[in-house]
Amino acid sequence: MHVPRPARLAAGLLLLGTAASGCSGGQEKSPFDGLPVKVGFKTDRPGMSEFTDKGVYDGFEPHLTMRVLGSRKIEYTSLTVTTANWEDALTDGKANHNKVDLVVADISERDSLKRDYDLAGPYLQTPLGVLLKADDTRTVAKSEDLKPLRVCVSGGTTAEAQLKDIGPRVTVTGANLKECLDRVDDDTADAVLSDYLVLQGVAVNSGSGGRRAYRVARDAHIGKTQFLMMVLPKGHQKACELLRGAINDYLQDPDWMNALRTSFGFGPDFTDKELRDTFKPVTTSAGDRCSA
Repeated sequence: MHVPRPARLAAGLLLLGTAASGCSGGQEKSPFDGLPVKVGFKTDRPGMSEFTDKGVYDGFEPHLTMRVLGSRKIEYTSLTVTTANWEDALTDGKANHNKVDLVVADISERDSLKRDYDLAGPYLQTPLGVLLKADDTRTVAKSEDLKPLRVCVSGGTTAEAQLKDIGPRVTVTGANLKECLDRVDDDTADAVLSDYLVLQGVAVNSGSGGRRAYRVARDAHIGKTQFLMMVLPKGHQKACELLRGAINDYLQDPDWMNALRTSFGFGPDFTDKELRDTFKPVTTSAGDRCSA
């Protein structure tokens, strides 16, 4: 996306502006000192975010980012982050040699992150969902239905923390979502617990080209609602508030619903009301997520 230099400078100045920073009253540092802004996406989340054979990032999060940053005329480039290294990429980039300014990678809000990062959003909300093999006909509708199962979660996630409260027969931990899918494939796990939307994207894109077919338990909304946030380094309140405002504007645009349906393959059995009630957040109730 090309933006003329005067517009780029104006966008940079808008983001850089001064902030009344509590005690010091000094000028706020910004992760957006240089343009284009470097945005980190994951590459292994069909529907949410993946790197295609066309050499571009595709899915709801790249589309969201294009609309949100584009609405503020902010030029950006896309880089790869993972569940394991996104925090490093946001601080010094040594682990993966990619230093990013902003991460948009299905990261759920939690208190530990709010202490260390500024969180802009939310841009999606999602319950935890349950993924099984497509030919597994077991009914899973509530937390108690997980107790007889061997359930895989990615280590260090909110799903892992909530699974401890549920207490399934066996908890299997994978380093990432792919490892959990491998556990289901080799029958060392029965199900995967993760964000409903992440699992929906995997399931709707499964079953072709000789790949295993999965399904997401239709009505299983497990645990607390997760709020997905854009993440910046700590101390960038002005940039965070600008992003939060742009996200709020986008949530009012019909394109948000269209992108949700297209990216995650929701059919007509999911009404617009159900999709809004389940997945559309209200940013005005976001509290102090853009804290300095």
